[in-house]
Amino acid sequence: MDNAMPSLKTLLQLPCGWQYGRQVISPDGITLHLRGKRKTALCPECLKRSDSVHSCRRRRIQHLPCSGQALWLVFAVRHWYCRNPACSRKIFAESLAPFAGSRQQSSQALQNLQRQLGLIVGGEAGRRAATAAGLRSSA
Repeated sequence: MDNAMPSLKTLLQLPCGWQYGRQVISPDGITLHLRGKRKTALCPECLKRSDSVHSCRRRRIQHLPCSGQALWLVFAVRHWYCRNPACSRKIFAESLAPFAGSRQQSSQALQNLQRQLGLIVGGEAGRRAATAAGLRSSA
């Protein structure tokens, strides 16, 4: 008998190339900590492969709610050295695209849901509906 149960990664629509480590459940919501699985990365400038990690920084992205609770993904984003002497970019970071763009604080899927909710319901009613569904918004 095959196992037809989807994985947590599939259910939560987590990005490919990342594995989750620990999870924290608090009144603020659910937080999943993820780290990259790849041993190397391509420089976006010269497309040369690098295996030299410069540093690692955390990036917190809000994702689609899970069971009515806010879901936060904390990525351990690695920064890499580009060892190509002809390349102008000496250090580059792992990309979360297309899951989330650079400097974005929420996933594309969450932004699409918020946009649709705003267009359908709009205004204060939309904010109340979003809060009831576990979505956080600034206005």
